[in-house]
Amino acid sequence: MGPVLVADEITMTYLGGQRSLEALECVSFQVGAGEFLCIVGPSGCGKSTLLLVLGGLVQPTSGKVYIGGELLTAPRRQIGFVFQKANLMPWRTVLRNVTLPLEIKGLKAEEAGQQARELLKLVGLEGFEDAYPHELSGGMEQRVAIARALIHDPAILLLDEPFGSLDALTREHMNLELLRIWQAKRKTVVMVTHSIQEAIFLADRILVMSSRPGHIEATFSVPLHRPRRLEMLYGAEFGVLSKRVRQAIH
Repeated sequence: MGPVLVADEITMTYLGGQRSLEALECVSFQVGAGEFLCIVGPSGCGKSTLLLVLGGLVQPTSGKVYIGGELLTAPRRQIGFVFQKANLMPWRTVLRNVTLPLEIKGLKAEEAGQQARELLKLVGLEGFEDAYPHELSGGMEQRVAIARALIHDPAILLLDEPFGSLDALTREHMNLELLRIWQAKRKTVVMVTHSIQEAIFLADRILVMSSRPGHIEATFSVPLHRPRRLEMLYGAEFGVLSKRVRQAIH
């Protein structure tokens, strides 16, 4: 099978007044079906901008993105997006936050509710269907956001630093939960993270981006077997790869 997602010479320049900001420069890579890819790099290198381009939310200055061999020119239902903040609607219950994309699509409430309940069970929120966002922890909010991104069964899931605001222990737990969900759904995942440890623990492959203008500085395959366990964080193989990725960033 060919790649599910292709970034071909993506360049992004923001124009403003008399100044311009070159965020990305000739970024090219491919992602295979069911692959878990993480992107790391220094702050301000254009990682989030790249994810927006991959999601069709912004158009690059030059270059192209292909989804399943077709040129991407706008957002598609095959792509689910989870942002740094859950961005839940505070006046809607957990269930109705998850069903929102299906409501917009025009699906009947009963069918939308059934699909949402199945996903909430998958992400570990069964029993919280009638709760409101202010009653949830940060990790629970992100679980709702992941369920909402999965509700229309996308082929590709884009994650922009989804656990960056969580404490270390909660973040570790959410990493395990994300792997569990990925194992169950086998979506193609592209995730931006500032954490080298998180990238190695989750990914099949890691792309390291340079300082702005961002381009691919290095690529690393992660040799750790699956399923991943937290004990791997303290193994020699993990430490060696962590050092190599860190050196590539600096």
